[in-house]
Amino acid sequence: MPSFEQIESTFSTLDRGVPRLTAIRDAIHEADQQQDIPWMFWFRYDYLEESIFCGDRYYAMIIFPEMLSIYDKYPTLQENGRIRRSMLIAFKWIVEAAPEFPQVSREEIDSYFRLFKRRLIEQGCSLSIYYMKRSLFYMHVDRGIAAACFYRFLDAPLDSISDGKALYHDQQVQFYLSVDDEEKALKAAEPIFSGKLTSNSLPHATYHDFIRYYLSRGNYDEASRYARMTEHRVNGDPYYLDVIGTLLSLAAVTDPAHGAALFNRNYPVFAASKNPWLRMLFLIGAAHLTARFAKDGAFPENFCWEQNAQTPAETAAWFAKEAEASVQKFDARNGTDDYQQMLRLVQF
Repeated sequence: MPSFEQIESTFSTLDRGVPRLTAIRDAIHEADQQQDIPWMFWFRYDYLEESIFCGDRYYAMIIFPEMLSIYDKYPTLQENGRIRRSMLIAFKWIVEAAPEFPQVSREEIDSYFRLFKRRLIEQGCSLSIYYMKRSLFYMHVDRGIAAACFYRFLDAPLDSISDGKALYHDQQVQFYLSVDDEEKALKAAEPIFSGKLTSNSLPHATYHDFIRYYLSRGNYDEASRYARMTEHRVNGDPYYLDVIGTLLSLAAVTDPAHGAALFNRNYPVFAASKNPWLRMLFLIGAAHLTARFAKDGAFPENFCWEQNAQTPAETAAWFAKEAEASVQKFDARNGTDDYQQMLRLVQF
């Protein structure tokens, strides 16, 4: 039988997503059977990481409590510096992922944040990443708490647990745009746009910040300029269904035929996703786009959908209903109407 090191090396060569997750799940079972404590932890960490970065965080929410329970149960794991750091990284991922599931209550999310903060302090780490992630979540819940966390985030030093300087700047962009300070947002974005600061999700995530901002203010020329630099970077990627949804909303106003082509390429990605937040944001964009089709009284010739026997009005009504149902779940959990406002942003 191959060693656990060999098993880990083998599944790292598999296709991302389901093929790799299936192989890791088998490895978890084998480690559990042999009661190999370190590998019981590491294979769950591998599974969590794959779920987070393959674009569908559903499985991460399932495996994290198991991983945390194993870590807390065995002191030998807590004595290992590499494992201690990996547990904090996992916490960082989970406090970002948990808000993407409306069935996870605000109380549960806050509990994760409290536990994350406590463990950062126990290990002598900066609270920069805690304040950053909490500010991002509370932008849709309580702007006062979001602002308080943001300014504490700015004051806290970056360390090895932080997301890095590039995402530090992107967070500033998001916050300043949320309070309508375009000048500060553009200044914060400059090192990203110039290429001085890079990350796997940048610059397209920052471009997306500005697309949403300019779309919400009816500045379609500026929104389109950033969209042209973004679409090829996110098209077909399940991790960026939120960006694709925004591009669909913009296309509803500026170029519905182009929007139809973008929808065709990405609807299968949406249909396969288990991430409620990403699905909601795609649905909002699809609702805007199909509402434009209904207004025009016809589909673009290139529009393809599994229920395309419906009329444009029927298709628009279906997407509006699906988007509304999804939006209500998130707004009810958050206690705001942020996503309702987003759904009402583009009307025909």
